[in-house]
Amino acid sequence: MTASLADVAAVVLASRGGARLASALDGVAWAGERIVLDPTGRLGAEPLPDGVRWAGEPAEAARAAWLLLVEEHEAVRPSLVAAIASALEAPGARAYRIAQEVIAFGTTLQLRHAPVRLARRDGVRLRLRTGLTPELAAGGGRAPRLPERLVTNAMPTLAAAVDELDAQAATLAALLHARHVRPRAWHLVVPPLAASARALLARGRAGGFWGRWTLAVLGGYRALVAYANRARGLAAGAAARAAARRGADRLRAWPRLPHAAG
Repeated sequence: MTASLADVAAVVLASRGGARLASALDGVAWAGERIVLDPTGRLGAEPLPDGVRWAGEPAEAARAAWLLLVEEHEAVRPSLVAAIASALEAPGARAYRIAQEVIAFGTTLQLRHAPVRLARRDGVRLRLRTGLTPELAAGGGRAPRLPERLVTNAMPTLAAAVDELDAQAATLAALLHARHVRPRAWHLVVPPLAASARALLARGRAGGFWGRWTLAVLGGYRALVAYANRARGLAAGAAARAAARRGADRLRAWPRLPHAAG
């Protein structure tokens, strides 16, 4: 069935808000709907442009037939908008992969393993890949890759990049919590390695090994901190439950006062 850009709900996964979120929303102003996901619940007081709304799960909040998932640090350039419009004119699949390009530290990398970011709404859900890259799970069937990319211009300094990654890790940890993921020892090894490999094995131009290595380390850091935050949240929850049980046990052991006669 033929569709148009008005049939797309652009879903922006927020982490820090502010200028990054505003830029991401501006880049999808062409969409029929714009929705912001705030898994950590920290940005509720931030004003949104007219017509933009907060939501929990993208498929539950949207009314449009198609969903486009974008992280707030990713830019949707006009060339990608044209590619999306072309795909919707005569859709040959229920979902499409969109590659990612990162520009940072003097290098430009085209990351491997493009995630599914454009999909029909019915039956779709948000999931995290092994390296914690968010994507849309659209069920079976092939998912062709669009010819254009989502582009990330990283923060100008390493310190600023780490601050941004910490916020992204908190968002990913909240998504892990919502999906009841219990971290195991291998989660602290395999996902960070998978995230790092996307940069180490990426196609690149300009820059050198230092830029590629830095992006690989930062990608692994994001996944590692996300799982560490999730594990810390579980530990805090377990400690709170244990404290509550101890309090209840003390109350049960407390001597009962005799009932007054009459």
